[in-house]
Amino acid sequence: MKKTAVLLAALIAAASLAGCSDKLSDDYVTVNEYKGIEVEKVEVTETTEEEIDKVVARMMEGYVAQHDLPEDTQITDEIVKETLSDTAETVEEYRADLRRQIDAAKEDAAREKIETRAWEQVIDKTEVKSYPKDRIKEVKKHLEGQYEAYAKEAGMEYEAYMEALGMTDKELDKAAKASVKQELAADVIADRYGLKPNEEAFQKALEEYAEEYKFANTDLLLEAVSEEEMRLLVTQDNVKSWIADRCKLVEASEETKAEDSEEEADKADTKANEDGKATAR
Repeated sequence: MKKTAVLLAALIAAASLAGCSDKLSDDYVTVNEYKGIEVEKVEVTETTEEEIDKVVARMMEGYVAQHDLPEDTQITDEIVKETLSDTAETVEEYRADLRRQIDAAKEDAAREKIETRAWEQVIDKTEVKSYPKDRIKEVKKHLEGQYEAYAKEAGMEYEAYMEALGMTDKELDKAAKASVKQELAADVIADRYGLKPNEEAFQKALEEYAEEYKFANTDLLLEAVSEEEMRLLVTQDNVKSWIADRCKLVEASEETKAEDSEEEADKADTKANEDGKATAR
């Protein structure tokens, strides 16, 4: 009777440990860690008047050039209302709109960095058992197509362009495997937690991508990138977001803070400038 109780306790303990395991596995990969990843915090700085001034100056440069005005032409309520904004009617309102856009851009950039840091750790700790050979070939062919397009834009032959980059065939293989590894890891996590988009969510994601990358509609986006590739991309986005929601934020080093602050300013400035152009009439 005593031996039975001991055996039962051992079985229960083993089952409990198995249930708590964070590992996920299929025929291709084992994801060893994906919950509670420790990630350095990303500090979001307060938007300054100087940052807003830079965006206003860029917008006025375009306005001045378009209307053949003196370079020292100052922004006015009339310029804002008639040309620079569809919503603001005064310079003050326009600057407030720009502040909100820059704030939002900084928040987005910080979130993106956290997702990237967490995902990199997941991938680093993922073991590949085997690669689907057909998919590796497909991804490598796609990469070659991209580099061929870059070579054409540069007015160079493909081989000469790749040699100039120092990109060998082996490195293309390595890049293809790195890309497929991410797909495989995302797939096993998405299957476990139901993170693959349904049709409604997929269409919404397509619309967001089309807007972000300046496609007039989702049909044109899908002409540039296949539906299969977009579904893989949206699934990865969902997985990265899910992992970031469950990561543990730790204090960043001073070096990381300085790097983040510089990148944040660049990205926020660019995004706010793009948003300003999008709202200008």
